[in-house]
Amino acid sequence: MNKDCAFVVFTDVDGTLLDSRTRSSGGAAEALALLAREQIPLVLCSSKTRAELEVVQQQLAIRHPFVCENGGGVFVPRGYFARGVPNARDIAGYEAVELGRPYAEVVGALHRIAARTRVGVIGFSDMSIEEVAFECDMPLMQARLAKLREYDEPFRILDASPSARSRLFNALHAAHLGCTNGGRYEHVGADVDKGAGVDMLRLLYARGRGRLISIGLGDALNDVALLRAVDVPIVVRNDDTAATPRLLANVPTARVTSQAGAAGWAEAIGEVVQSRGAR
Repeated sequence: MNKDCAFVVFTDVDGTLLDSRTRSSGGAAEALALLAREQIPLVLCSSKTRAELEVVQQQLAIRHPFVCENGGGVFVPRGYFARGVPNARDIAGYEAVELGRPYAEVVGALHRIAARTRVGVIGFSDMSIEEVAFECDMPLMQARLAKLREYDEPFRILDASPSARSRLFNALHAAHLGCTNGGRYEHVGADVDKGAGVDMLRLLYARGRGRLISIGLGDALNDVALLRAVDVPIVVRNDDTAATPRLLANVPTARVTSQAGAAGWAEAIGEVVQSRGAR
């Protein structure tokens, strides 16, 4: 790769940067330090909420833009880009571009359509903090942050039959709502995805840094749009699901890491920076 080009890394969080079992970035510590030394921005792109990603950034000691709730919102620290962010709103210290629909509107539409199609669903809005913590095997504090949703509703279909899922998804799409699978839960929101946020941020980085090479890392089907939006797509091997071959079918130019989780993420970052020629 051309050393004269600026690099920017766009990454999913769970199962990639954070190990899916331990929820730790420990296996990626050296790669994170390498990105910091090389001054390569690390942009988190996740189904997580803004509140959850703020905590992850604090843990990683980074402060860069991020894309939350599967593309529902793009949050840029105020003043991060010298020329500002077009069409942004000032939200809690960020220049924010809200691509998604308001959460209450999404939840209302999901339940109306589920009732009309006679498909039972249960979403985060129907669950207590304790129930989310139990269902998702997470600490109570993280569950509290996961429920602070602004654009996207995680939900489960109570009828496991393929016909029920198809009936519900067809009706949601007809209502101009997008649906993605994030692992344990389906996600519904505006018809946007992580790729929309990546595209916007790529333009902003290129405006300030000139020639740009974008790297993307993901491990699940809701990362397809992210991987398609970057110059160098990398699939972090996922041993827990059948997502890896399906991702490759959707993004055939992607490379696959030999290791899974944070170790695979670190492997990929090391190879990319080495190909650039570390200073």
